Amino acid sequence: MATKTINKDEQKDAKDAAFDLLDALTKSGGLPLDHASLHVVVGATHNFDHSLIETLVQDNINPIGKLERSMLIMGLTVHQQHPAELVPPSQQSRLKAELP
Repeated sequence: MATKTINKDEQKDAKDAAFDLLDALTKSGGLPLDHASLHVVVGATHNFDHSLIETLVQDNINPIGKLERSMLIMGLTVHQQHPAELVPPSQQSRLKAELP
C-alpha cells in the first residue's frame, strides 16, 4: 500500500477533477441523482511508544481504550452528534469510566 501526501494545489486539482466528473455525469445538473449517496472514508493509525505487549504489561495501558477514544472523536466530528447518540446505551457507562 502506498501513501502520498499532496499539497494544496494538487488537492484543489483533484477536487476540481471530481466535480468536473460529477458535472459530466449529471449533464451539468440536468440529470437528478435521486438514489445517490455519499460515502466518506477516514483513515487513522495509532503509534504507541512500545509494542502491544509492552503497552499492556509494562505500561499497564489498555490500547483498545485509546482506539475507542479516537474513533469516538472522529465519529463526533464526522456526524456532528452528541456521544450519547453514537454509543449504544449498554456501553455508555463503561466508556464514561474509561475515557477522560
